[in-house]
Amino acid sequence: MHNIMIICPDNSPLKESEKWLSRYGFQVNTSSTLEQATRYYELAEFHLLLIDQESIDNTSIAPPEMPPRIVLDTKPSLSTGVHSMSKGALYYLPLPTDSETLLNNVVNALEQHNHALPPKETPAHNSTDTPIEETLTLGTAGSGIVGQCQPMQDLFRDMRKIAGTDVTVLIRGESGTGKELVAKALHNLSLRSKKPIISVNCAAIPENLIESELFGHEKGAFTGASAAHDGLIFAADKGTLFLDEIGELPLEAQARLLRVLQEGEIRRVGATQSTKVNIRLITATHRNLMAMVKQGQFREDLYYRLYVMELLLPPLRDRGEDISILAKSLLERICQKHNKPNYNYNRTFDKAIRAHNWPGNVRELENAIERAVILSPQEKVDANNLKLATQQNSTSTMSNNTTSSTDTLVGTTLDDYFKHFVLTHQHKMTETQLAHSLGISRKSLWERRQKLSIPKKVTT
Repeated sequence: MHNIMIICPDNSPLKESEKWLSRYGFQVNTSSTLEQATRYYELAEFHLLLIDQESIDNTSIAPPEMPPRIVLDTKPSLSTGVHSMSKGALYYLPLPTDSETLLNNVVNALEQHNHALPPKETPAHNSTDTPIEETLTLGTAGSGIVGQCQPMQDLFRDMRKIAGTDVTVLIRGESGTGKELVAKALHNLSLRSKKPIISVNCAAIPENLIESELFGHEKGAFTGASAAHDGLIFAADKGTLFLDEIGELPLEAQARLLRVLQEGEIRRVGATQSTKVNIRLITATHRNLMAMVKQGQFREDLYYRLYVMELLLPPLRDRGEDISILAKSLLERICQKHNKPNYNYNRTFDKAIRAHNWPGNVRELENAIERAVILSPQEKVDANNLKLATQQNSTSTMSNNTTSSTDTLVGTTLDDYFKHFVLTHQHKMTETQLAHSLGISRKSLWERRQKLSIPKKVTT
C-alpha cells in the first residue's frame, strides 16, 4: 500500500483529497506545515508528498531525503512553478484541481518513483513466505478495475483482506461485470503473484474434453490421445487457477475437482497414480449454485468447498457515476487501440450512455464505445454511433407509427431468429458448429442460450 502525506492548511482545497485518496486504497496522513510534518513523521517513509504552496515555510530548509512530491498552488505563477520544479517537485498544479487530474498525477508520480528505486537484495529465505507490497491501487485504471461507488469500495476492501490468504473465493455477478478482472487482481495482490494464473471458462470447453483439459490425460487414454498431456490445473501449480462459469462444469469433472481441493492432488484421465499440486482456486458464476444443488445439477459437497469467501460484483446499472468514469477510461483506451485521436468525452455522449440500462454490463459498454470510435469522424465521437437499443428503438418508433413500441425493441427480431436457428439445427450440429454458423464464439453461444432460455438438445 502506498503512503501519501498531504501538507496543507486546514482551509486548503487540497484537504478534501484526503478522503477520496483513502477510498482509493492509499494510506494518507496530513500535516499543516512542512515543519510540522518533519517534526512528527519520518518523511522518507512516505512514497509521495502533496504540498500546498501556502504551507511551505519560507524559512524552513527542506530535509535532504525528501520523497517525490507534487506542489499545488492557489495562486499559481510561472516563477513559482519553475522554482518548485527546480527544487525537485515532479508536478506543479493549480488549486483547486479536479480529482481525476490529481489522481492521474499521483499515479504517474508513484510509477516514476517505483522505476527509480534500486533493486532490493533478494532475501536468503523463500520469498513466497514474505508478504508483498500492494503495487496496484484498486479502483484505478492501472489495477484493471475502475470504480468509486460504494459497492465497489466495499468489494475492494474485501479483496485486500482476502488477497494475502490462500482461501478459496467464489465471485458472483452478472455476465460482463468483470469477474475475471477481479480474479486477476486477487492473484496480483497475493503471495503467488510471481507464479502463473490460469484462467479457464468452463462453458467454452466441450463437455467430452473438459476433464482432459483440466486434469490432463495419459497417452492412449482415449481415441486421439497420441501423447500425454499435463492439463491446466497442473499448469497452475504454485499459482492460481480461475474457473469461470463453474456452474457449467459437468458432474464427473466436479468430483475430480473436489479431490483436488480435499487432497491437493490430481489424477490424469487414464492414469493410476496421482500428482500433488498446490493451487489457489478462484471460481466465478452468474448462476445460483445452491438452486443447482437442489436440482441435482451441482455437487453439494463441492459447493461448500467453493463457498468459503464470496465476492459480489454489482451490475453496471447500479454503479452510478462509475458508468461515466468507466466510459471515459474505455474511450481513451479504445482510441489508442485504433490509432484514433483522443476524443473529448462530451456531454451528449455521456447523456446517451447514462440513459442506457446496460444489460450486458461493462462488456456491452466496451463494445458500444468501440463501435462509436470506429464509426465516428475525426472531429469528435458521435453518440449516435454507439448504436444502443434505446437510440434505435426511438428511431424505429418515429419512422413507423403503425407499429407498437413493444414490437420495435431492437434485438427482438434477431433474438427470434437466433432462437429459431438454434432449436432447428442443434439436433444435427455440435455447439462448435452452431457457433461457427452464427459467426460467434462458443462462449457467446452459451451466454445467449442463458439469456434467451434456450434448452440444449436432449441426449439419449
